Amino acid sequence: MLLRRILTAAIALAVAVLPEAHASAEQLPQPMWVLARSPFQLEVTVLSVELKKQDSRTTNVWHRVRVERVIAGSGLKAGDETAVVSQIFDNPPGTVGSSGDRGPFTGPRGLPAKGDRARIFADGSAKVLKTVPPNGWQKLERTISFVAADDEYRSEITMPFLAKLVGDAGVASTRLHFATGDDGTGSSAKTPDVGGRTGLTDDWSLRGSDASVLYMRFRELGHNQMISFDDATTHGLPLVGFRTSTHAFRYPGSGDGASRWNDAFPIETWGTNWKFHHGHSSKTRILPPEAEAAKHPVLAGVTIPHDGLVVSSWLYQVEPLPDDCRVLLWGEAVGSERPDAPQKQPVLWVRERPRKEGLPMQRIAFTTLGHPADFANPEARLIAVQMVAWALDEMKAIEDADRAAIRAAAFEAPPTR
Repeated sequence: MLLRRILTAAIALAVAVLPEAHASAEQLPQPMWVLARSPFQLEVTVLSVELKKQDSRTTNVWHRVRVERVIAGSGLKAGDETAVVSQIFDNPPGTVGSSGDRGPFTGPRGLPAKGDRARIFADGSAKVLKTVPPNGWQKLERTISFVAADDEYRSEITMPFLAKLVGDAGVASTRLHFATGDDGTGSSAKTPDVGGRTGLTDDWSLRGSDASVLYMRFRELGHNQMISFDDATTHGLPLVGFRTSTHAFRYPGSGDGASRWNDAFPIETWGTNWKFHHGHSSKTRILPPEAEAAKHPVLAGVTIPHDGLVVSSWLYQVEPLPDDCRVLLWGEAVGSERPDAPQKQPVLWVRERPRKEGLPMQRIAFTTLGHPADFANPEARLIAVQMVAWALDEMKAIEDADRAAIRAAAFEAPPTR
């Protein structure tokens, strides 16, 4: 008994005198939704960089920055200068631990250098900001994940096309995530498979994207996949959805466990779930927007003839929609196989949902369009690009020259499956 007490006391003493550890392992980057809840979110230009040793293992990196744009945060405006402090840790050989703040830049430990433009996610005060570790420094250009995971409407072709249009317009950089049958954790080894339902390629990087564009149908993603998907889609980041994303999931069961995603996700996100459509032999006439809807940025520069625009998508039943859904375009069925059903339904709507006080609203845009032939229509694909730009609050990137290029882009629509 005495020996046990001595050993216990010795262990306690050893723990007490151990040097303070910053982490027991390398800290993983924070997902974007965590960064996007930071009280300060800014676009800045770095004016100077200074390293100050705090102790034998810790160095403070002080950046003097000029604010170019305030996304969130009180007490600062464009043109102001302020200080930003980050930390880097020097671990002795043979030890493990966090290396501290780091990023994709050329300065110390990947932090920005003088002259760099960057985004900051930070707390602290307007006079001294503290970046959120370890990746509160982000590149200026935003990143959008495009999820192409349906097996009917050829999203594996249309989403890469849309992603290229978005990238060429300078809205953001893009990532593509395809359906796969591999639901393991080794994302780099995953092979796209249109028939696969349980996985997404490169799923882990969903966590780091600023926004997601979803074209999904009847997925049964595995546990690890859903962790990434949940991070990207249920925490207030911008979202855009197409057509069958009203029934993105089809887990077995009846409303419990994973099967809750079947209806809960589309209803909570888009405002509606899958009900029915007007038949594969029908089409949809997009009606001219009402006066107020026509002023919305998603429809900027879009031309809908006075007698409507007929597209290949058959009309989806979506009503009723929640009060916070603002309908921008209505469609009516052409050659409906359901004459007993309502012949007019919303085909494009947007939502703006409040987040924590001081943070920008979450923007969501959804359309029931998405037949591959729709992307061959210049107006329909301009709408699609501007849905993405609006959701990300990057409409300023799209100029008249971009709209002309989007309309002129060549696209040969594949058949549906």
